Amino acid sequence: MPPARTPNVQSVKLCASSPEEQLVSATRKHGRVSLMEDAHWPLAHSSSPLRDLKDSDARPTKKTRRSDAHEKSPSSRDGSELPEPITIRGHQLYPTVVWDTFWRWCHERKAIDDRRRAGQPFPWTEDEILCNQFFCNTFRVLDKTCQFIIRQVIETGDQSPTEVVFRVLLFDVFTKIDTWNWLLSEIGVPTWKEYKRETYFRALERRVRTHSLYTGAFQKPSPRWDFKEGWRNHLLLVETMMEADLVGHLQAARSMSEAFAFIVEFPGMGHFNSFQLLQNLSYSPVINFSGKDFVVPGIGCISGLSKMFGSRIDDIAKTDTSFRLVVIRYMMETQDKHFRRLGLDFSGLGPKRLPMELADIEHAICEVDKYSRLAHPEISGRNGRRELRRNWSRPTEPSLPSVVLPRAWSHRKRKKVRPCNDLPKTEVRYLVAKILGHREDEHGEIFCHTRWVNYGPQDDTWEPATVLLQDAPVIVNEYWNVTFGSRHPNCL
Repeated sequence: MPPARTPNVQSVKLCASSPEEQLVSATRKHGRVSLMEDAHWPLAHSSSPLRDLKDSDARPTKKTRRSDAHEKSPSSRDGSELPEPITIRGHQLYPTVVWDTFWRWCHERKAIDDRRRAGQPFPWTEDEILCNQFFCNTFRVLDKTCQFIIRQVIETGDQSPTEVVFRVLLFDVFTKIDTWNWLLSEIGVPTWKEYKRETYFRALERRVRTHSLYTGAFQKPSPRWDFKEGWRNHLLLVETMMEADLVGHLQAARSMSEAFAFIVEFPGMGHFNSFQLLQNLSYSPVINFSGKDFVVPGIGCISGLSKMFGSRIDDIAKTDTSFRLVVIRYMMETQDKHFRRLGLDFSGLGPKRLPMELADIEHAICEVDKYSRLAHPEISGRNGRRELRRNWSRPTEPSLPSVVLPRAWSHRKRKKVRPCNDLPKTEVRYLVAKILGHREDEHGEIFCHTRWVNYGPQDDTWEPATVLLQDAPVIVNEYWNVTFGSRHPNCL
């Protein structure tokens, strides 16, 4: 198994807390909360605030460049003037029509969810695009997969930190409910304590013959280990992260960004997948940070911001690399202002009508980037896509089950905000792929011929066995058993 080889890493740069150590303004209710309890939501089929924005007669006949979107589109689709320029961190931005579409979309997509949970019949909106295309929820936690993670992955089974993290990590690799249910039927509730690689290999091998193990979203490139099948290498990645004491590092992390920095260094994770894993883990009590602390914009979010502000935001980000994070924070902090400006009564999350947090804003910007392909085809984003690729069909069961928020959200530590607007510095984490041989020096010390994950033979090194034993005990002992007939003497 390819365990982690920890380099000499300097301490991760931490983001300082604000001088006031701000408290989250909207505290979450202790324990589980049903979102239908005491909620005051607009359930009637009122006219969609997005409806007038898709009048085909108002669409320009030619494509508008992102850099010219504000100057060449002086009014929105309903004829109203575009919002005034806004200034963030000394930079002036000129919003396009997509800026107001974002706030209208957040309001209407949440209203659709409210109407469905109230048992209203289809259609739940007069917006043609939202009625006929698939979009995630305004709040990430309300999406079907996130609700499944909370109910069936985190809050079902052994509640020790090690077992909770293992289950979340295993689910996150595939992010597919059907794959998780298959594992449950084959091996029961997964546990790290009783984990055996071959048992999982056999179960997943039977599944992959007839079904895809992965969902279409959140797919990760697998590390280049010994197996040709990516899913086998992904399972090794889970083993590697567990043996590198992911649980201990998460519990010892002093900030969300520090926890992110540890995860992102593993091969195949990347910034987007690391942040999504971190969000899934945040539904558990293993880490307790505010949702207003830290965010990592994904590719879809970056494209959506370009549609909102033209190429100027891309130009600013070339020299101010954290600028997009600051813009997302600005949107989170000023959301009430923009909903009021547009005359929208945003229902928020749960009985307390909680506002969107950083991950929700990032999540929604990505969805609005997709929505705008149909609503505002004259405004292009960074990816240049013009269509929606995900097929959608009308739900056979129109009503949705009641929603529960994570129990962990009631933890007192989550009330304290430690704003961080910079991505942490990270270094490459070297992982041992295999030991190819050994030799003994004149002092009797054994050195191992070591192959590293994602590196070829030209990068092989000779490492002291005693050092490798600390970082890669499983691989060292596997080699010792084959070569010498017993475990390494330091492990006996």
